[in-house]
Amino acid sequence: MKLAIYAITVNGAKQALRLKRALPYADVFVSEVGINECESAQPLTLPLSGFVEEKFSQYDGHIFIFASGIVSRVIAPLLGDKRTDPAVVCLDEQAKFAISMLSGHRGGANELTERVAYIVKATPVVTTASDVSESVSVDMLGAPFGWYLDPLTESAITPVSAAVVNDQPVAIVQSAGEKGWWTYEKRMPAHIICHDELEALDADEYQGAILISDEKQIDLEKWQNKLVLWRPKSIVLGIGCDRNTPVSVLKAGLAAFSDEFNISLASVYGLASIDLKADETGIIELAEENQWPFHTYAPQVLDTVKGIEKPSEYVKKVTGSCSVSEAAALKLSHTEKLVVSKWTFKQDGFNMTLACCRRAFSESLVWQNRKNWFGKKKHGGHGRHGMADQSNAAPHEEPIKVNAYGNEVVDGYQCKPKHPDLNRPMLYHRHHILLCEGGRCAKAGGKNLAHELRGLLKEMGLASGNKRIKVSRTLCAGACRNRSTMVIYQRDASETASVNNAHWLRNIEKLSENQWRELFLALAQDKPITQLLDPDYFAPIAAPSGDEQ
Repeated sequence: MKLAIYAITVNGAKQALRLKRALPYADVFVSEVGINECESAQPLTLPLSGFVEEKFSQYDGHIFIFASGIVSRVIAPLLGDKRTDPAVVCLDEQAKFAISMLSGHRGGANELTERVAYIVKATPVVTTASDVSESVSVDMLGAPFGWYLDPLTESAITPVSAAVVNDQPVAIVQSAGEKGWWTYEKRMPAHIICHDELEALDADEYQGAILISDEKQIDLEKWQNKLVLWRPKSIVLGIGCDRNTPVSVLKAGLAAFSDEFNISLASVYGLASIDLKADETGIIELAEENQWPFHTYAPQVLDTVKGIEKPSEYVKKVTGSCSVSEAAALKLSHTEKLVVSKWTFKQDGFNMTLACCRRAFSESLVWQNRKNWFGKKKHGGHGRHGMADQSNAAPHEEPIKVNAYGNEVVDGYQCKPKHPDLNRPMLYHRHHILLCEGGRCAKAGGKNLAHELRGLLKEMGLASGNKRIKVSRTLCAGACRNRSTMVIYQRDASETASVNNAHWLRNIEKLSENQWRELFLALAQDKPITQLLDPDYFAPIAAPSGDEQ
């Protein structure tokens, strides 16, 4: 971000110097009265309006260190469109408040305000509704990942943003791309629901929608002016061609490929091929024109890639690898599944091949369950997200529950077993997981994780029977340095050592749902989990030092 900093007083120049030291590539402009207070500053000449007008379009962001009223009058005649206007931040000369004044979202002023406030220890002032309420930012949701905001749905940004901040029903539908766009360490607002298929939703039930898709053609007829389309960088293309194939042929092949397989070229992450094509001018020109990274791999690397569907002995003889486009796409995408296998195209006597993979992105179970998924129970209510409104339903009263000892059971919970043997208070379990949900680290750790894991075990059939896995919450385990922590104990009546007994795991809030499933399955099958998870997940158990005894 190319920045300009302006100051017109002595104190303002001092604040400009503080900013310059933290933002060394910014240009600083100071009036004559304070020029000696800020090293490397350039002269700011009056009138101020004319000086700023000359600089306004030359920078991505402007930081003005003077009164907000002056800033307003100076920039007012220069404003054009929120899609192109630069970011404007106003800082008072005593560095008490940093104010995001223009292009808070798309121009980056909100983030710049937070940065400026951090540098000078000021209070950031951001008035954008979605930021203040810590909700979804419709027009910036995919920006951190380099996603492309499709201009086809530009007109829907305002009404969908209004629906978000006015607590009206909004759907976020994602079929591809990074999943970490919900960044707040709290549950998503109840009026926003998530789904993975647009066709499964009734457009009449929602005031707005955000679609994250890499498909080229999407039926938006029912979502006119209330759907915003983001194109994630999820597609990897493996490419091969004859030597000296013109870029025009490659472009024609890409266009035909896109049409035939409904792949949006706006979602292409990068190109991949064999080392023999590292200097292929047509591919290099194509990659540079579209700002796509171009990766090449040695034939012996490509020859061992898993997931190749159409290997060729002829290609092996010519290149040293049994596959080029398929193997390269699989390698760059870090997957073992092709979306489109080797496809051939010929024009003007030149041949090219393309293959396609979709980059896979996982999300930890903790973060996944901070989103509201269609059909799942609403937090704080008896209804379900995306289902018919039950707000007017009569309250459902249940008799007070008591456990086997005659004690009242907390509402929303139940005591198990329902018919216990009081001489055997704990049911049999093969494994017992003690999971720390202590208050000190719960916000950034594994709050509610135990509850989610119990549901997963029930679904997998491992919540009962001779392979039962029991999950218990603990309070602080004294291991906050490891974030969310758990210990696994394994019952074994035999004299042989249990392979999964007394393992301490850390950073478990990062585990995805698939990883939890694999972990539970390994426990049930008595397979060592040390061979399943990365060593970084295992907390070392060291003997106490002399100081700790």
